[in-house]
Amino acid sequence: MSMSSTQQNNDNFTPVIGILCIDIAVDLRKTYGNDYHSYIDALYVKYLESAGARVIPIWINRGRSYYEAIMSKINGILLPGGAVYFDAKYCTGDLRNDCVQSSKYIYEIAKDLSVKGHNFPLWGTCMGFQLMLTHSADLVDIRQDCQQMHCSLPVKFESDKVLASSKLFAHIDNEVKLKMSSLPFGVHYHQYCITKEDLCINKIDKQWTVLACNEDEKGLEFITIIEHNSLPFYGSQIHPERVIFDNFVSNNISHHCLECFELAQYFGKFFVHQCNLNENRFNSKEEESRHSIYHFPIVLNVTADRKQFRQYYLFKDDADYPKELEN
Repeated sequence: MSMSSTQQNNDNFTPVIGILCIDIAVDLRKTYGNDYHSYIDALYVKYLESAGARVIPIWINRGRSYYEAIMSKINGILLPGGAVYFDAKYCTGDLRNDCVQSSKYIYEIAKDLSVKGHNFPLWGTCMGFQLMLTHSADLVDIRQDCQQMHCSLPVKFESDKVLASSKLFAHIDNEVKLKMSSLPFGVHYHQYCITKEDLCINKIDKQWTVLACNEDEKGLEFITIIEHNSLPFYGSQIHPERVIFDNFVSNNISHHCLECFELAQYFGKFFVHQCNLNENRFNSKEEESRHSIYHFPIVLNVTADRKQFRQYYLFKDDADYPKELEN
């Protein structure tokens, strides 16, 4: 897989990428109790690290100044998948959606920085992709219901002309493109989607270029891969991280093939290279180390039927980076 010459600059630097925490999932709360406020699926950490990045957690339920400060030190942010209500009016009882407002701050700050010439890359996966487009429209939610999808599919690319003028696929090898169009590497795990018509209705179709689509079982075509026309913002409804690191195997998931692993890595490598072009730095190695994801333990969550083993980082409401490193 080839990358453009501009993406190969600064190869001696390993970018630091933040992953936004997501409000605690219902199944995790049932297992670990109500003490935890947010989580990060370890799949995203492994995915970015395998592409050459270092990772820090980005807290939710913080003021805008926190995001401004942390985004002045890191090189990009991944908005991951999850399951929360975008509209707070549906949050009852213990349900929270703090990640929605936090992702809005991140989107706005990244946009301001990039417009001023300090490009700050964002990648949104699944719900993160939906949040990014919703914030682009400055609305509560632009998604629509689609058929619930737990499957793996090839992608349906837009025209060669569209791909050639894109940043994400302008330098893709033709063989890789053909494989993406024929092999089921794209993992779908969602019940909401965004269509081209949704972009038009919400007047953001001129801001974004749709690069690939898929259809649900009823034939509804929805956006699978997208990029912003002027900002370093990218998104996918599919989960490239699940292709490599999710060991859940059923009749509906068929992405476990070596070629599928390689295809999924294309996106991670691209995003890490984009972050590599951002010149932000921590003030010291010690400061950078204090923010590392490695300060937080991984927990194992096993489904009742023992068919799914997943690793998570769990965080309490007052979670924070350590003030100093232990000897």
